[in-house]
Amino acid sequence: MEPAVRTLSGLTEEEAARRLAEHGPNEIPQPKPPNLLVRAARQLADPMSVLLLVAGLVTLLVLGEVPEGAAILAILLVNVVIGVAQETKADKAVRALHTLTAPMATVVRGDVARRIPAAEVVPGDIVTVAAGDRVPADARLVETSALAVDEALLTGESLSADKRAGGAAGPHVPLGDRTGEIFSGTLVVRGSGTAEVLRTGSGTEVGRIATALGGGGKGPLEIELGQVSRRIGLLAVAAGTLMVLIGLTRVSRGEATLIDIILAGVALAIAAVPESMAAAVTTALAMAAQRMARLGVIVRRLPAMEALGATTVIATDKTGTLTTGHLTVADHIAVPGADLWRAALRCNDARDGVGDAVDVALAEAAARHGVRLPPAETRLDARPFDAETRSMAVVTALDGGPPLLTVKGAPEVVLARCAPGGQTDRLAEAVPELARRGLRVLALAEGRTGDLDATGLRPVGLVALQDEIRASARQAVADCRGAGIRVVMVTGDHAETARAVAREVGIDPEPLVTGAAIEGDGGRARLPEAAVVARVDPEVKLDLVRALKERGEVVAMTGDGVNDAPALRHADVGVAMAGEEGTDVAREAAAVVVTNGELGTIVTGVREGRRLRHNVASMIGYLLAGNLAEILIVLTGLLVWPDLVVPLLPVHLLWINLVLDGIPAIALGVDRPAGDPLALRPRGDGLLSWRVLRRILVRSVVVAVLVFAIVETARRLGWSDEQVRTQAVLALVFARLTLAYVVRARRRTFERGWWHGRAVAAAVSATLLLQVLVTAVPVLGAPLALVPLPPLGWAMAVAAAVLTVLLCDALRTDGMRRGEARDRGRRRRVTAEPGGSGDGQHEPGRI
Repeated sequence: MEPAVRTLSGLTEEEAARRLAEHGPNEIPQPKPPNLLVRAARQLADPMSVLLLVAGLVTLLVLGEVPEGAAILAILLVNVVIGVAQETKADKAVRALHTLTAPMATVVRGDVARRIPAAEVVPGDIVTVAAGDRVPADARLVETSALAVDEALLTGESLSADKRAGGAAGPHVPLGDRTGEIFSGTLVVRGSGTAEVLRTGSGTEVGRIATALGGGGKGPLEIELGQVSRRIGLLAVAAGTLMVLIGLTRVSRGEATLIDIILAGVALAIAAVPESMAAAVTTALAMAAQRMARLGVIVRRLPAMEALGATTVIATDKTGTLTTGHLTVADHIAVPGADLWRAALRCNDARDGVGDAVDVALAEAAARHGVRLPPAETRLDARPFDAETRSMAVVTALDGGPPLLTVKGAPEVVLARCAPGGQTDRLAEAVPELARRGLRVLALAEGRTGDLDATGLRPVGLVALQDEIRASARQAVADCRGAGIRVVMVTGDHAETARAVAREVGIDPEPLVTGAAIEGDGGRARLPEAAVVARVDPEVKLDLVRALKERGEVVAMTGDGVNDAPALRHADVGVAMAGEEGTDVAREAAAVVVTNGELGTIVTGVREGRRLRHNVASMIGYLLAGNLAEILIVLTGLLVWPDLVVPLLPVHLLWINLVLDGIPAIALGVDRPAGDPLALRPRGDGLLSWRVLRRILVRSVVVAVLVFAIVETARRLGWSDEQVRTQAVLALVFARLTLAYVVRARRRTFERGWWHGRAVAAAVSATLLLQVLVTAVPVLGAPLALVPLPPLGWAMAVAAAVLTVLLCDALRTDGMRRGEARDRGRRRRVTAEPGGSGDGQHEPGRI
């Protein structure tokens, strides 16, 4: 709505009340979070959860097996609780934006200025702001006096923005160029102004950001684990269909009852679901998050840790990440005989390190040169920095002489007021070179006069300022390049400044795209190729993230302000850099928070993320190979061993899948792969591609065939059904445990030795000891339907373990030879897949 009242007398109270009812409070609405029941239902919709729920209910209600049924449902409950707890952390970002709204505002109502709650400001109100105020709403300026506003929250610009009445405005002007508007939540750092409110609440720029925050997506690990669940579900359905056909045939022949077939179905469902996978993955994520916290990276959403390792592009904010966010004097040129730093202090409003960023930088530089103003000097007159004059002027009283005028500002303005001659010309010639270096150049001049507009001044010198580059930035960019990660610099600064900073940190600035160019024809199509994106607004940052993701990139977005929040939320992994105003919003929107604000710490996070991804891949390969072997054993047993009814009981499979498999799986989650984890570049085909499934299938067939042969031997020896089932469990456990080492190695299972990776060795040893105890001690084995075995049974179980290693290594070596023959002449690639090639030993990939 276009405001109807445009006079400085402001709205009447009646009109203000009508508009408040029409537009609503000047607040950012918060979406209502889903309740616990809705969140729990989302978790239960997962295919693995559905399978566990059905298996648990059938076991408990149909078969009457209370311990087994309760155990299955307890596992399901733990998984749901973990998922709900993680989801509740994702709904805080929009609420954090309320901290940026001004609690009170000064408005003119009926020719009277008064203070009212900011929530009562309406479109058309006349508001006044002064230094130190938070702007209560988006407004168009009608009067200004040396007004400057810190808009870093919205634009990322490190310098305060000069504002003036009648300046550029409107939605078609880039946010950073709207000199005639002020925006809700920004901070007035100098001067004063009067403005007419245009937009309130969700209609403001901050409100639009809040709306954009509503649609965060899932990270790569969450997506891939969802695919794993769906494929496991398909596998279970296929196996279940086959089991029903087999079961009905046996029932028709009188070889089994319907209850027997139901029991087999429950066993098959348990065999199909890797019950310990969710707990093992969550444990691996949590422990990786603890390691990262010690290194200065706080992980708010656990799957983001792995997503960081899968990152292929880092879109990094310049201010506060590649730079310190603190202006410093990078260079200066002083005219001989002139006191440059004393002039910089005279024409300066900073006090005790507080004030405009330029004044603070100049005051700090003067202090480093040991310059102070004598107490006798007093200020007689001053004109604050103004966007139109692009200069500041101060008149100072000196002892026993005429007043001294000191002018500071844009070189073309200040030098034009100087007397022509050699020094003025020399300084003018030096300005372009300093500007090409991406520095902000100021000129200073003096004259013995009290006239603020005097000309014929004497040049004092030039001062060039820069947003200081972080010491670690160049190395961090180089590390990213070595890890195959492209760094894209995103900034609200001007193109030349952005280009210079990019070169300094080691980023090739071409192609460079500006926010204005993006608005042109086909401009957004250039975003995925950009190395530097300058003069951006929040929508451009969000478009960049979306464009990169559409091209198949895994995007990490860093930022520290409100303007970064939508991109942080929509990126595969949002990384909030701490230390700047507005970080509460960034932190709540992001999945990862870096406490020291350095890009180098992000590289450390990538290193840990790639280690985690490798470990999760090995873990999934280990669990699925074992579970698929169980499915093959159960189905084969139904066909060829009718007298056993079910070769493996549900309690056997729960014991193996939850207790015995869970301990080694967790150990694989904290494993330390050989070499630098940064070199473990993930493949693009995911954690469970069909190629990986084929490898898992081969290993499961090896285990199933060996167990089948041992069980058949036990049956031919005339052992009892209890002994045969115990032998099946023992052989399966011994064979499966060796897979924990098979999935870690690339060529030979024990090429790194038994104790390399002590967590895995300890877990395998502990699990073996548990299985030995429950098999050898009757009182421990009775609840699990296990009985003691003769020495031959133990020997056959050991043989199963040895043969699993030998056969898997032989098949792996043969497959690698064929692959090397296909890939001869190509560059070697890194792999990171479950139990795949590499299986923990990854080759250096192509950069």
